[in-house]
Amino acid sequence: MFKVHEINFIEIKLMPNPLWTRRRSLGVTAAYLASPWPAHANEAWPLKTLTIVSPYPAGGITDILCRIVADELTKLLGQAVVVENRTGASGAIAHALVAKAPADGYTLIMGGSAPTAATPALNKSVSYGPKDFEPIGYVAELPIVLTGHLSIPGSTAKEFVDYVKANPGKLNCAHHGNGSSNQFACLTLARMTGTKIADIPYRGAPQVNTDLLSNRVQIYFGTLPTQLPLAKEGKLKIFGITSPTRAGNAPEIPTLDEQGLTGLNFTSWNALYAPAGTPRAVIQRLSKELLKILANPDVRKRIEGSGCVVRPDTPEALGKLTLAEFENYKRMAAESGIVME
Repeated sequence: MFKVHEINFIEIKLMPNPLWTRRRSLGVTAAYLASPWPAHANEAWPLKTLTIVSPYPAGGITDILCRIVADELTKLLGQAVVVENRTGASGAIAHALVAKAPADGYTLIMGGSAPTAATPALNKSVSYGPKDFEPIGYVAELPIVLTGHLSIPGSTAKEFVDYVKANPGKLNCAHHGNGSSNQFACLTLARMTGTKIADIPYRGAPQVNTDLLSNRVQIYFGTLPTQLPLAKEGKLKIFGITSPTRAGNAPEIPTLDEQGLTGLNFTSWNALYAPAGTPRAVIQRLSKELLKILANPDVRKRIEGSGCVVRPDTPEALGKLTLAEFENYKRMAAESGIVME
């Protein structure tokens, strides 16, 4: 998708041959349309500050990844790259903003499985979809864990489910807003256990954990990087990982599947996107630089130290993954009968 700009051709009086002039004009037009750059962009990109929009609050893992990538891109591009937090509505506010931003490569978003794929699949009221964004590159994978307040007895998935069933209507499950993947997980858990569980929206993990530790909410499907440190400090419990396999950076935590609690398979990842229609040359440049960043041992150490798994990949692979995840959430919603507005 390219923006077509009006082109004014200058009459060449030294060569009055009409046929030659017409052919020349057509040739210039064809060359312009074949170019990924706007007609007025004769200088190399980038020429000004870039912004990476984070859909979640400062302090969360998405914000941390944004700032790592922004710092490194600043060095490689020779222009400042800043992070702007636009929170709320399961990441929909930030995504709707970036979807409508100029497709010039200066506004990017750290999207991912939940806000970019799950939210538009589960919540019909959002104004965007995966096709409103150009994929740049996968950044990191974040295992999802089922966590609970210390008042929940036991340590296994079975003990957790037994407690939920024995306390219908007494438990609250935190999530990141209507249409978010972890709200869908809350509703799925309630449906699986045949109990009523209140789902409570928050802007992000820092706000959830404040209330989780104080027992205002008791259940949260959060990312391993944000939950594991608190579990190690004995401040909350982790009952299992929702992905099909154990996390390489926390192999001691069993999956829910292997504990017999199936049907709660959710994954989370973060990736960099631009508005649809961003020039291909810009996407390729950003992808190339992002791959350099993720290949840097020091950067990998910083990212993996936060509990994430570095997963570099091409824009094409990310595009396929995003659409596949979008369709998967639509299918799960249809099969479960869960309606989210």
